[in-house]
Amino acid sequence: MDNLAWGGIPDIRTLYNIIGKRAQPLNLIICLPDNQIPDFQTAQDASDAECRLKHRLDQATQCLQFNSINLIEHILPDVRFWLVPPSRTHRLHEHFHHISWQTEAIAQTENTPDKPWFALPQTAERQKPEHVLVIGAGISGAATARALASHGISVAVLEARKAASAASGNHQGLLYAKISPHDTEQTELLLAGYGYTKRLLEHILPNSDTWGGNGIIHLNYSRTEQQRNHELGLQKHHNHLYRSITQAEAEKIAGIPLSTPYAEPSCGLFWQHGVWLNPPAFIRALLSHPLIRLHEDTPLTGISHDGEKWIASTPNGIFSATHIVYCTGAHSPCLPETNLAALPLRQIRGQTGLTPSTPFSEQLRCAVSGESYISPSWHGLHCYGASFIPNSSHTGWNEAEETSNRQALAHLNPALAESLFAANPNPQKYRGHAAIRCDSPDHLPIVGALGDIAAMRQTYAKLALDKNYRIDSPCPYLPNAYANTAHGTRGLATAPICAAAVAAEILDLPHPLSKRLRHAIHPNRTVIRAIVRRQNMTP
Repeated sequence: MDNLAWGGIPDIRTLYNIIGKRAQPLNLIICLPDNQIPDFQTAQDASDAECRLKHRLDQATQCLQFNSINLIEHILPDVRFWLVPPSRTHRLHEHFHHISWQTEAIAQTENTPDKPWFALPQTAERQKPEHVLVIGAGISGAATARALASHGISVAVLEARKAASAASGNHQGLLYAKISPHDTEQTELLLAGYGYTKRLLEHILPNSDTWGGNGIIHLNYSRTEQQRNHELGLQKHHNHLYRSITQAEAEKIAGIPLSTPYAEPSCGLFWQHGVWLNPPAFIRALLSHPLIRLHEDTPLTGISHDGEKWIASTPNGIFSATHIVYCTGAHSPCLPETNLAALPLRQIRGQTGLTPSTPFSEQLRCAVSGESYISPSWHGLHCYGASFIPNSSHTGWNEAEETSNRQALAHLNPALAESLFAANPNPQKYRGHAAIRCDSPDHLPIVGALGDIAAMRQTYAKLALDKNYRIDSPCPYLPNAYANTAHGTRGLATAPICAAAVAAEILDLPHPLSKRLRHAIHPNRTVIRAIVRRQNMTP
């Protein structure tokens, strides 16, 4: 696989000729000179094919972000574009094993070795998969299966119930990024994932009525939120992603009057490329691939490794594969794989409501969020909510939470709530969706290779005496076992990019996430933290 890099923006003809001459798969790495969406120049005598390439690149770069590298797929088969902001051009070694420069090379920083518990399993241990088991068919499992299948890998997805029936089962969810104005790991992940998911959505569900909207308005709902949104609005390099808006602008975009108690100097942020989507439709589209086999009503009852393959026991028979990826969300603590079940996962209950639209509510043109949210009407219904109940495993409908969700909507937009609930006073008639989300203590997902916790406790025991004790022993990983879970309320933005990251690690491909981010989301971070703090880890 060739990794070709430019220290600047090549013109379309150069890219087109390179693609035509080089064997594929092919990675084209473009180091941007500034934090601006690139303008790929075309020749006056550009061919139709060159013009199509320009158009596709222009479309794909609308959600470009400048905090980290951008992976752009699906423009051409077996060709992946990597757009690198100036802050990352000196750290390409974090993503690529080797690079062939097409211009003068950009000097790279020293590639410092990972801590052993963050280093990838040895190459000999990372055998090319013949077949992969993905456990769970929510957004994380579906995206992971699709990422592997797109590289020619056969995947079996085992789902305990029905696909998209748990935390991914809402009528409508919102795709945007609730970020910090500071360059935190979570902000980096959310921005990278937001654009990646949006491009994936456009690729697998083009011209579908299962997603849409005219952006997302995120209103200031507190003094803290007002300050955060104000600082984000000052970040002009991301003005194409989000920008500050006045109350008058917000109401013009939304199509209805808005309640904005904290409206100075702006009432919030407008994410102009944000969309609402129906998560079950997205999941079904992700799973619709000839190399993916979905097995519903097939819960995992036992798991073992015979030295060559993973053996998964279910009520519907035995499944085996060289590799396994756990995408099990809130069910993770109940799994027979104790090396995942023992990790510090949190369960958070969430419930959304549904109510029929009214002539007034039909005027709402985009989703509006604050402390709660409401989506535009889809199939005659609005989705609103959601509740946030920590440490709850109850999945049934709760009338008190419905009341709370209605009160939150009334606080967000009194006129809209009055219109909707006067027409539908009985919440029992239209019920939304209740499910358990999975989160981690640091609110970052758990993504990457799974370590053998008992063996890690022995190997790194001296860290309990001195957290800085130098230990170079390779990490005792489980053989070819990975996780992509604990995405909390952010799975639409974060799970697909993390799926691409897992596929990259399994297949030894260029990595879409920075080293800092890979360490921040690695499952072993929680194990090492427990060893240092002398905490027990039992499921």
